[in-house]
Amino acid sequence: MTLHQLTGHQDQAGAREEAFPRGSTRDDTMSRLLDDAVAVRRATFAEAVSRRWLDRGVKTVVRAVLIDDRTNVLQRQAFGRHLAAATPTQTTFIRDHEGFLYLVTRDTRAGFDLDAWIRDESVRQRMPLLSIGSASHDPVSDDLADAAEQARVAAELTAAVPELPPTANVSDLGGWLLLHAVATNSRRLSDISPAAEELCRAGESVQRQTIETYLDAGCQARVACERLHIHRTTLYYRLDNMPEVVREALDDGLKRSTLHLTLKLIRLWAATGAL
Repeated sequence: MTLHQLTGHQDQAGAREEAFPRGSTRDDTMSRLLDDAVAVRRATFAEAVSRRWLDRGVKTVVRAVLIDDRTNVLQRQAFGRHLAAATPTQTTFIRDHEGFLYLVTRDTRAGFDLDAWIRDESVRQRMPLLSIGSASHDPVSDDLADAAEQARVAAELTAAVPELPPTANVSDLGGWLLLHAVATNSRRLSDISPAAEELCRAGESVQRQTIETYLDAGCQARVACERLHIHRTTLYYRLDNMPEVVREALDDGLKRSTLHLTLKLIRLWAATGAL
């Protein structure tokens, strides 16, 4: 056996010993699924799969439950343990980290809305729940870290963006995930979309709302008018009197799409305190 192979075996043995110390219960073991050490996470996940506590792939779902930061650690952890014990699904409370309760579920009960149940339970327990994000395990991954991060992002987005529901799976967030991945740099707005920068710089909320609603409606005047509660003549008057850079963007496919996304990006930055 080479030195590299010997070291590898020792690392694996150490990770296993750290993940499953003597006397460990199922909950003790599962609590290490999001351990800071990669080797421990992977050893724990492999053990959980071998014992049929979890499955590889979409049947294993991680939830990040965002709790109001006015609560303390003991309250949040007690609520997390309560959720795992009371739910009729096979759910385990993993950890409380930075205000998020992480739960993992092995999906064995079809038709049960766990998110709705958690929201109802938060009301019964008087726990100020802000949002719930979820993500399924990727079968090519050896642990739950990626799914947990995706669930956290989904919870953050649903908490920040008013038109999103309070619970969402990461797969349902579409373009908002793209916007979330964009680094905050408001100085580049004029380069990305001069039209969006003009609408925001001018501080004209009616113009900005009109354009965003019009683009949300797929540039269908009837739909936009219904959402804005205005007559079609009023809509056309507003569009005709937009700044020139905005009118140019509306007439160009790529510039129009960039304007739409940038307006959403600005709103996301503002909602998350990044702007």
